[in-house]
Amino acid sequence: MEINEEDVKIDKLTMDQNILDSVIDKTDIPDLEYDEEISPLVADESKIGNSHLTSDNLIDEDYEAELGAHVTFSPSLIDAESEKKTNDLRERIDRYGIVNVCGTDLSGRPIIVISAVNLPNADQISQEKEFFHSHQHFFDVLLEILCGILEKYVESEYTLVYFHYGLKSSSQPSFNWLTKVYKMLDRKFKKNLKALFVVHPTMLFKVLWQVIRPLISSKFNKKVTYCNTLAELGAHIDLNILKIHPEIKIHDASVRPRKSSVSIEQIQFGPFQQFKVPLQKIADENKGDPIPLCLKEAVIFLRKNIDEEGLFRKSGSFERIKEIQNLYNYGQPVAYHTYEYHVAASVIKAFVRELPESLLTDAIFNEMMSLQALDIVDKVEVARDLLSAKLPPLNFKVLNYLISFLNEVTQHSAKNKMDARNLSYVFGPNFLRKQNDPEFGLVNIEKINNFVELLIKYHPDIFN
Repeated sequence: MEINEEDVKIDKLTMDQNILDSVIDKTDIPDLEYDEEISPLVADESKIGNSHLTSDNLIDEDYEAELGAHVTFSPSLIDAESEKKTNDLRERIDRYGIVNVCGTDLSGRPIIVISAVNLPNADQISQEKEFFHSHQHFFDVLLEILCGILEKYVESEYTLVYFHYGLKSSSQPSFNWLTKVYKMLDRKFKKNLKALFVVHPTMLFKVLWQVIRPLISSKFNKKVTYCNTLAELGAHIDLNILKIHPEIKIHDASVRPRKSSVSIEQIQFGPFQQFKVPLQKIADENKGDPIPLCLKEAVIFLRKNIDEEGLFRKSGSFERIKEIQNLYNYGQPVAYHTYEYHVAASVIKAFVRELPESLLTDAIFNEMMSLQALDIVDKVEVARDLLSAKLPPLNFKVLNYLISFLNEVTQHSAKNKMDARNLSYVFGPNFLRKQNDPEFGLVNIEKINNFVELLIKYHPDIFN
């Protein structure tokens, strides 16, 4: 009798499957848990808007119909033929100074500032047809580019300041566009936003906000604070680090503060002041050592917590930070073990932020900006020569101390998730502050962050 090999293979597969079925008790298979916000796999036609179902019951989404003919937030929006085209668009957007990153707030969170007075009108955009097809296209490109830049900062908690004064009907985006922006922003943009300060709000703004409140989550609404004057904003944020348009300052001078307006607290220095004073004063009172006790003890404490995820990203309580600052300024001991690790990290950020002069001074700014075009070997060599030649000795010593520790932090990035890039976004805006320079924008901040990343990565080669 002739044996058919194909029949044997089929019989064997059938037997194997029967054995497998007999072994597996299907009642033991656990039910899978799903996020309650995720829709079922079988689409509900009543909930897919202008889209339609394909033959295999999938949603064929029509984004253009949903978002409007001119609004498309895909990567092809910029329509860049090359990286140079993208950079040109970014620089054109940045030239208006609409959005800036201005150091950190009193709790150590990055501050993002939006100034409505800088929004261009349709006539201005019509003169840049090489870059923007229309006023609407400008806003679409603005959102696309800014999201790409700012998403590095919103990975952690951040603060948003919106200066409403100066917004004109000819330069404002459409209401529908604003609504779509809110809906399209990633969850981390909303979740990690800890405070939104609206400065100089008009009555119309407040009315419109009430109209759109049903579209916005209750948690988001609780983060909004109206500030009728800069003095009220100053109760929450150090105004000296913000980039404020001159027209806003002139307008603020004409605004009569409310009786309930919060007054700015006067700075009172303690006998052992370590914050908001020049490095030379610290060195003079510390027998020539420019590294203050507040930095040394915070670093020692953080070394014991160096594997904590998000080190330097999470912000500490302002009250606890202020408490520690006062203890140091009055020569009292600080028991760091009674505080959370991110409070100690915020103390370090506060020290750098509150220095009267940035650690990286204006003297090296231009060379720092031109460093970007070099290869990595030349960058390290030029950075070493630049810091040793042009940075004041005390600045160099403190910077070396801090960068050395940040390099140590990156060696534990597998656990704490803080590599040199992430740390550069935390410290870059504070290491060099140019809030009074009208030409200083996001593109320059990105270059500063790149420079700080270089210092952290190659600390032994640059400082030793």
